[in-house]
Amino acid sequence: MALIGLGGALAGAAATAAVGRITGRASVKAATVAKVDTLQDELTKFCAPFVEARIQLLPALTGQTPSDPWLALAPQMSRAAPRWTSMVPNPLTLWEMPGVVRRKAAYVDGEIRSHQSRADQLLLMNVHTAVRELYQESRELIDTYTREFRRLAKRGMGVM
Repeated sequence: MALIGLGGALAGAAATAAVGRITGRASVKAATVAKVDTLQDELTKFCAPFVEARIQLLPALTGQTPSDPWLALAPQMSRAAPRWTSMVPNPLTLWEMPGVVRRKAAYVDGEIRSHQSRADQLLLMNVHTAVRELYQESRELIDTYTREFRRLAKRGMGVM
């Protein structure tokens, strides 16, 4: 009789564990999807100023001083990387990128405003080069962060 009771308890425990495992997977999957959505929103907010900077830089890419009043790019850009970057295999690169691009944006902001105050039609060669570099570095930042986020999402946020 004791063996039947023990067998029933083991079967019950196994069934409970199996149901818990299936339910647990579903809840973990739902939590992971919710976390990915939150982190994707964070990525979007982080990248938005860099996208806007690329749009604002378009007229200056031709080497001419923009005619519209220049809105400073650097203050809109984040100094720090999003929280999730600590979960990628090599976070140091991601942590440094925003600061590098922001410093370049601050330089470009000052130079373009200086050119506008002097009513210069053309940007100096070094400023035009800095504009092109900022345009490219902003693109690289957006691509890098997007790529790393996709890798992290593919991995299933396993380190969380």
